[in-house]
Amino acid sequence: MNFKTLLLGSAAAMLVAGSAQAADLTVAEPVDYVKVCDAFGTGFFYSPGTDTCIKVGGYVKFGTSFGDRSDLYKRNGDPIRFNGAYPDSNWGNFYTEASVQLTASSVTEYGNLTGFLDFRAATSNSPGNSGQTIDQYLNNTTKSAYVDSAYLELGPLKAGYFTSLFDFGRGYNDTGMFGSDSTVDHIQLTYAVNGFGLAISVEDSRDRGQFANGVVNDPDFGFVGYDLETDNVPDVVGAVTYASGIFSAKVAAAYTNQAVTADYANGILDGDSGWAVGGGLEIALDSFSAGDRFFVSAAYGDDANSYTGIAGGTSVAGFAGVGLNAVASALPGSSWSALASYKHVWTPQLWSSLSGGYASYDGSDFMDGTTLDAWRVGFTTAYTPVKGLDIVGDVFYTDIDLTDDFDSDNNADGNGWTFNLFLKRSW
Repeated sequence: MNFKTLLLGSAAAMLVAGSAQAADLTVAEPVDYVKVCDAFGTGFFYSPGTDTCIKVGGYVKFGTSFGDRSDLYKRNGDPIRFNGAYPDSNWGNFYTEASVQLTASSVTEYGNLTGFLDFRAATSNSPGNSGQTIDQYLNNTTKSAYVDSAYLELGPLKAGYFTSLFDFGRGYNDTGMFGSDSTVDHIQLTYAVNGFGLAISVEDSRDRGQFANGVVNDPDFGFVGYDLETDNVPDVVGAVTYASGIFSAKVAAAYTNQAVTADYANGILDGDSGWAVGGGLEIALDSFSAGDRFFVSAAYGDDANSYTGIAGGTSVAGFAGVGLNAVASALPGSSWSALASYKHVWTPQLWSSLSGGYASYDGSDFMDGTTLDAWRVGFTTAYTPVKGLDIVGDVFYTDIDLTDDFDSDNNADGNGWTFNLFLKRSW
């Protein structure tokens, strides 16, 4: 036996032994790698083993604000400094806010099925004096997480807690001009064809400030021991939208049950129905400068203050104090608001906007000739040095004038300016 024969025999023996041992080994299962899902846009991936596409987003925001606000209203003839908790011209108002957003979508025989959730939390110094709800104020005070919006969607049907169908947007700024800016529980049905969209929704009026039945004891308005009788009837909102070329428009109407009227003889406060109409128009000005936009909107309401910006998310009452929104939304009377906003893109990383708005309320039928007029202007500049990071400066000035024809001692006016500066990392 020569050396070559010995070597070949040894190799054959090793192969036979290796094959016998390999037969005893457990075969590894194939790895189910995460796959990109492009059916619903960028950022989605398939949940392993399912046909559901998942997207994870959110942001971390750190900021500060400072400014000054004067006296606004009076009580028993004495001026009250509105939003007294607001820091007066100091840099001590640092805050941090975080958001986690989850989207799950899949294709079904009835259309796309989507679920969305936006959880947020903020530190107790988070500014909210320009439109924060009571729930947000309490959550920020306790640093508790809360649901900013959440909904499910199947084809034309959408249900959950998200922006009211009536809303048009508050301009290209972080603060927002006066107008309806409400997140409410509702169910919405939409039909779209050839650029037109038709939608109707049934919305929970309590999210806009409707009072529950009970006994009212308010010596400031003379209601002590009055029975409050309201009906828990949801709001109904309809809208028509159109988008084509450089134009995007929306017209909406609402039937609501928020206002409260007084039956002085019987000591009863009755719930009262109201209505509102409004519209918004956005024009893309890319032919003038790439990315430029111009937006206008207006709304009018009768016994529907949260739909016009007297009360609500971005409102006169919200600027005066977070606790006044519920009261302002219940006051009967007519109101209207209008705003305009222009956005100019200087470079792909830098843009600025200039916005202005006006709101007016006439409560002469209930408040003995009480009227309120307010206006606001704002300027915003945003810089994006790297993708996902925004540096935003937002400054605005607000002026409010309250007139009481029945008791001139209650006449009051106030104004204020605020500068907000924040860093925001989004993903």
